[in-house]
Amino acid sequence: VSTPYVCVIQHDRTFMRPTPIKQALTTIYKNRSKVKYIGINMRSNLMYGDIFLSKYGKTAHDELSQLILRPPELLLPSDMWGPKGSSVQSMECTTSKIRRSIDSLAQTYSGCVQATEQEKWLKDNPTPDGFHQLTLTPTVFWYDNTHICETAFYRDFIFDPKNKMVAKGGFVEDKLSPVIVKSAERLGLAQGHGKFGCYILDDHSGMFFTGHLDGGAYLTTAEKKKFSEKKKMQTLPNIGTIK
Repeated sequence: VSTPYVCVIQHDRTFMRPTPIKQALTTIYKNRSKVKYIGINMRSNLMYGDIFLSKYGKTAHDELSQLILRPPELLLPSDMWGPKGSSVQSMECTTSKIRRSIDSLAQTYSGCVQATEQEKWLKDNPTPDGFHQLTLTPTVFWYDNTHICETAFYRDFIFDPKNKMVAKGGFVEDKLSPVIVKSAERLGLAQGHGKFGCYILDDHSGMFFTGHLDGGAYLTTAEKKKFSEKKKMQTLPNIGTIK
């Protein structure tokens, strides 16, 4: 890799709606001492604040809330991002059921801790008309889902054999996440997490930016039947040749 930054995208992930990648990259560039990784949220970590609260308790979550970043690089047009942004409303839905699911998720999100904390912050820190403040929530889990990171951070820190964190060819998410947790437990959340500087991007619209591609969804009924029969034949026990 010769570029100073990488955007890691797994083969079965896709962007669900317009995503401020350029602005996220600028955020890392201008805050490189603090922000090392920006994860583009997905369904499973859309409400990461609730996940962290339920796992580590209120005291730890209160500290996490103090570490949420609201950089000026992510003060973006509200007609595109945020609760009233078009990036969600303009999503093409093939069925009314999908649209209802998106609306239901947004309703659920409105009651999560990230949403309520953002509302409280906005009351004390109103944004200029026409703009919405996106946030970066600290995470102690290094998601392999779509993310942006400085190339040198991967090469010279995460993959450095001297640090003994992730061996060459190792599964980063599985190996690195426990290291981050132990670092936070040993040094405290602020300092322990600060070494890794990993955050999750949220625009508070109640909809995730990236989704998972299910190859099976693209098969016709006949193709699914053929695939199922082939798989069944492959799993039949070998009983030998009948003479």
